[in-house]
Amino acid sequence: MFVPIVPKTTIINKTIVYSDTVLSLKDNGNNLIVTSINDVSDDSLEKCLKIIFESNPNVVFNTIQYSKQNKKVYFYTNEKITTKNYEESKFIEYKPITSKTLILEEVKNILSSPKNKNSDCISLYDVSKFLKTFHYEYDNIKEQYNNKLDNIAKNKFNKDSSVVVHDFDYKNKILHISFKKYYSGDYIDIYFSKQNGDLYISKAESYYASEFFNLLSSILSNLYDELLKYNDYKDFSKSKYATKTVNSNFLVNISNYGVEIFIKNYETEFKLFAPSYTNNYSFECNSNIVNEAFKGKEDEIFKRIFVKINDCPKWSQALLYEIRQNQLAEEEKIEDREMKKQKRLEFTRKIFPFLKK
Repeated sequence: MFVPIVPKTTIINKTIVYSDTVLSLKDNGNNLIVTSINDVSDDSLEKCLKIIFESNPNVVFNTIQYSKQNKKVYFYTNEKITTKNYEESKFIEYKPITSKTLILEEVKNILSSPKNKNSDCISLYDVSKFLKTFHYEYDNIKEQYNNKLDNIAKNKFNKDSSVVVHDFDYKNKILHISFKKYYSGDYIDIYFSKQNGDLYISKAESYYASEFFNLLSSILSNLYDELLKYNDYKDFSKSKYATKTVNSNFLVNISNYGVEIFIKNYETEFKLFAPSYTNNYSFECNSNIVNEAFKGKEDEIFKRIFVKINDCPKWSQALLYEIRQNQLAEEEKIEDREMKKQKRLEFTRKIFPFLKK
């Protein structure tokens, strides 16, 4: 590897010397000073050299040595060099947040707000649950078909055959399958498309893709159709970003990845994310006080923040509306039961006033 060129830098030997032992100063020049830096990987070597060169513009670099085994770089120079800029480049600088008061006030207001009973609104918790269901269904379809394809391939070819179903390419409407016929063989990639409802191989890495297709074309065609149903769910252009919530100053992003809330103009300071692919929340905020305010209350906060159903992704609106109507109907039944129970209790106390409350 050649030493990277940096303007105003003097380098005598422009080829890096790869050696695990320190070079002899006698063989490399008089009055040389050796400076070393540890923990420099092969991938980060060029970056390290550029930063050192730029930080020491008046220094003459005689030789650069790199030890792959020790991940160590040596600089042989005519005078002492500074490595401070490189050492500092390994760190990411963080700053205290400026939106702490605003965020804490929002949390306080949300947790003390009355229950929303509007039929045209839905909680972020319910939206999140809905997206998790879709994610589970999508993965479950892939897994079931993967197992079916794999079992048939093993029975037809040999027990070491293997099939992998990849994520559907919704942009190009392509189904991607990897297939390995023998244990010692490599996986080949096979891509399928449809034209006028007819599945066909669009491209493949091996001619025996045809043999695989002839055996499994009907199942592959059904899999293609099943995954295609999730086109709108997977289409990022049909997601909703920076949508206003109805009862807070939080904005919300809703996509197939999940539900995320943040504060306008403070996106880099605070984000609470409910992924569709796990039940764990992801929280980003450089404040212990804010962290503690949310810890263990994520579900309750999402249950209290509402968004208009018409502001959710269009493909989800009818289903979310149905969920909301069923939810309100169930809540009304519970309230009616509680009201009847209370009336019976009040009537009983009128007849038997001596009963303890």
